[in-house]
Amino acid sequence: MKILKFWKPIILALIIFYGSVTSGSNLNKVGFFQINNIDKFIHLTFYFLLSVSFQSSLFRITLNKKQQTLITLILVISYGLIMEVFQFYFTSDRSAELFDVMANTLGCILGILIFPFLQKLDLIKYL
Repeated sequence: MKILKFWKPIILALIIFYGSVTSGSNLNKVGFFQINNIDKFIHLTFYFLLSVSFQSSLFRITLNKKQQTLITLILVISYGLIMEVFQFYFTSDRSAELFDVMANTLGCILGILIFPFLQKLDLIKYL
């Protein structure tokens, strides 16, 4: 079953979903989150990881490089947009932000750009 090859990006997507729809007061209990704009770095990091793990899963089902890149770009950026829409419509103390969308997109693009280097280093077997 090919779907089992996607367990890592599915877990990451669920973590992102939880972080997106959870009350902001629950997420700010850790002290280092008080740094200005640290949430943008967190967005970038999670979408970078989602992009790399999703592309790694696509690599395992032997799609070519263009297909991997296009599918990853479309799905990961769309997922980021959907999470921002969820924040806007389904949470009371969270809001959709353009800078969050930009951080998500940048994380996805960085993941796509760095993935070939991870392949050359033979690190994708761990992703």
